[in-house]
Amino acid sequence: MTKSICRFYVTSSAVLSAFVIGMPAQAATESMGSQSEMIAPVVLTKTQDLDFGTIAPSNANGRVTINARTGARNGNANVTLIGSNGQRGLFSVTAEPGTTVNLTGQNGAIWLNGPGTARMRMVRFRVNRNNGGQRTLPRDYNIPASGTMTVGFGARLRVGANQTPGSYSGTFDLTVEYQ
Repeated sequence: MTKSICRFYVTSSAVLSAFVIGMPAQAATESMGSQSEMIAPVVLTKTQDLDFGTIAPSNANGRVTINARTGARNGNANVTLIGSNGQRGLFSVTAEPGTTVNLTGQNGAIWLNGPGTARMRMVRFRVNRNNGGQRTLPRDYNIPASGTMTVGFGARLRVGANQTPGSYSGTFDLTVEYQ
């Protein structure tokens, strides 16, 4: 049985080869163009840190909020805002005019670390582009004709009851990329 199967394939190949060899070759050629356009890389520059200012805690949990659009600082009844030194964070995004970029923020908890093991958590991040409305991330934005836009950042800071006095600081990541 095996030999007859082998002979079948060999014979078929020989017949097919003879058939193909006897046919005239046909070919067609077409030219294709190729092009590419290079655009400027997207650049993200921090121009101002997010700052919750000076806060006096109480014996109950409190919160302080910085508005992404206006930079206004507000606190609930369980904190006292000292002075007027809070401010929104600001970034400048430079990219090819008319393109779309996607802005994403860091996932998970963002902590401000203070003296010893003391810390406070930032939540409810909001962004604002060129003084428009406050929005959440991720967010797509169209780059204006100038090629530059300003992005404001605000957030809420959770202040613990009897929060340990001292300076608190932390960082968060922001990513921007072409879409």
